[in-house]
Amino acid sequence: MHKQIVLVLSLFIATLVSAQVDVVKTANQAVDGHQLRIDKYDGRANDTVKLLSPLQTQEATHLYLQTVDDIQKNINNNSNYTPLDKKRRLNDLVHMLEKVDQSNFHLYTSFQSYFNLILRIQEVIETNRIKAILKSDLLTGLNVIPFFDDKPYANEILQMAAEQYPSVLLKHYGDFAFQSYSADVLEALCKTAPAHVSFYMGTANPVFNDMMNVQGKPTIDRMMEIFRQVGSNSKAYIFLHDISAYQLTTKEAHQLGKNREATFRHLLQLRTQPDILGGYSVDDELTYLATRKVREINELHEESDNIRFQLCDSGNMSAQELYTLMVYGEDEVYTSTFLGLFKRLMTRMTEESSYEFLHNLGRNKYRTFVKMCAAYNELPTFLNRMSVWEKRSLFNAFIAGLETKANPLKQAVAVADTYGSITDEDTKALFENALKKEYQQVKWKNAEAEKLYGLLLELLQINQKSVALNEDLTGLSTVANTSMIKNGEHVQQHFFFDDEDGWASYATFIARFQRPGWTIIDKGHYVIIESTAGKKVKIYANKAKDEYDGQDELQEVFKTSKRFPDVVVHRGHSYYAHITIQTITPNSDLVILGSCGGYNNISKVLDYAPNAQIISSKQVGTMYVNNELIFSICETIRKGDDLNWELLWPQIESRIRSNSKAQERFQDYLPPHKNLGAILIRNYRRTL
Repeated sequence: MHKQIVLVLSLFIATLVSAQVDVVKTANQAVDGHQLRIDKYDGRANDTVKLLSPLQTQEATHLYLQTVDDIQKNINNNSNYTPLDKKRRLNDLVHMLEKVDQSNFHLYTSFQSYFNLILRIQEVIETNRIKAILKSDLLTGLNVIPFFDDKPYANEILQMAAEQYPSVLLKHYGDFAFQSYSADVLEALCKTAPAHVSFYMGTANPVFNDMMNVQGKPTIDRMMEIFRQVGSNSKAYIFLHDISAYQLTTKEAHQLGKNREATFRHLLQLRTQPDILGGYSVDDELTYLATRKVREINELHEESDNIRFQLCDSGNMSAQELYTLMVYGEDEVYTSTFLGLFKRLMTRMTEESSYEFLHNLGRNKYRTFVKMCAAYNELPTFLNRMSVWEKRSLFNAFIAGLETKANPLKQAVAVADTYGSITDEDTKALFENALKKEYQQVKWKNAEAEKLYGLLLELLQINQKSVALNEDLTGLSTVANTSMIKNGEHVQQHFFFDDEDGWASYATFIARFQRPGWTIIDKGHYVIIESTAGKKVKIYANKAKDEYDGQDELQEVFKTSKRFPDVVVHRGHSYYAHITIQTITPNSDLVILGSCGGYNNISKVLDYAPNAQIISSKQVGTMYVNNELIFSICETIRKGDDLNWELLWPQIESRIRSNSKAQERFQDYLPPHKNLGAILIRNYRRTL
């Protein structure tokens, strides 16, 4: 009888093992099947994903076939995985491949970051290095959570994501809800972004399910109390800090949230305190409220200052309120708007020292403010109300600990921008000393911080440039005409939008090409501007008043022909930029962000087109600059010449010299070889 039991158990175990092996085999076959599907999109199953150019073909083939194969092998060869672990990981890989289809497989760079990051997660052994890699591009990391949710650093990375990208992390909460640390991450989300978490309350989803079941988490408990009193559709969650400190009842917070001006003033005071609950949601609400006021001032830019700044003057806005408008309305503020607000801030500042002023604000967004002051040439004015010790202390704090921030690259770009805007030699020396001091602090102690500060010192020409950085800068100074002409023609797409600025930009853009050498073909919702002499250049542009139909039709044109733009130009406000950026393909050699604050979108552009050169404005984009810039570029390509930015930039400046406003704003436009932010992001990611 005993032998029979042993035999039955042996047969059962053998059957179970066989079944698990079959499950892994099936999962591997699913991965292979999706690779074959992608391989066939070019019409042939030949282990090659053929795209427009040999380089794109090589890179797409390597990504979809070789990189995916490597990920698959690493899963199968991992001795720590059970067959069920392998099945789960392979199925996660299948889900990633399912996102690649006939309509988007040519956009391989939008998938490249995901698959490359998965491979690094598998192969990078050193914990600090892989954490630095994930921190440098958290958004990509949030799309591959299933490949690191069981790693010892997962909790730390996801809690950091809760500070920086809570809205995105909430969408992916179900990917790790079953892990033991999920309640810790949920508590962090409630502490950081309670108003955003509230969107998930009251309906069946992983976030709310866990909130109802988790015990012993005080912030989650407080959120549930608020929900039971006022439901999910309430501004009360923004005031979580006050409710938790018993300074407001839930009902009082709910009523306060209904008054926009009262909310604005209350949040101003709240933000001066350190480590407040709900900081991300508070900042989000302040951005919304401040941007509304900034746009109101912007729209009156043709009026006298008395009329234009009546919003600030009639109510005698405090220096703190003016500061808030500037730093929270950064993406929208015009140069003249900033200067008007800054002038009023300096006269209404009650503190003797501007250093003390920042201290009293809790140093909230002071890096943003210092960067903006430098960009608008007002940093000397602000620093003049500080002692030498205070300046040194400010710069030390401004530069220190970038690697510890939720977004170290963004902070490093702010440092680079600020230094690049300083003209006073004494101030520059203080800044350089602070940067050198911090580099020495991290050298030999933190490899990733050493890379970041070392790159800053090289980029700012404080230390000698490395060979890699020199090569990158040299490559960015010119775009060869031969690389811009593909299959005998050069293709561009220009995005216009349906508002008053868009109508004016489109009309002046069309007028610029109504001259010999060019012809304009009306296609209904869009136009094609073609060269009639020289190199074949085709410019596709939707009509501003046909924004949606025109842009949709052009996407179909490119998908059908499989010929995607070599140059992409954004001609709308910054809040439209995401529409343009998400259409960028790896085929793009040059991206022009002609909107206000286009500079703030360079990181997103590089996600879609890592090798693209970028032209952007640090401040206000204007059609008077954009039209001349674009026409000069198009003429250069049509004539068969290389785009040499060192030569082209002064030529453009000389052509707009008669327009003082255009010439002033042109100073804020950055050519690719001087776009410090783009260069810093590109090179730092390469070092990782």
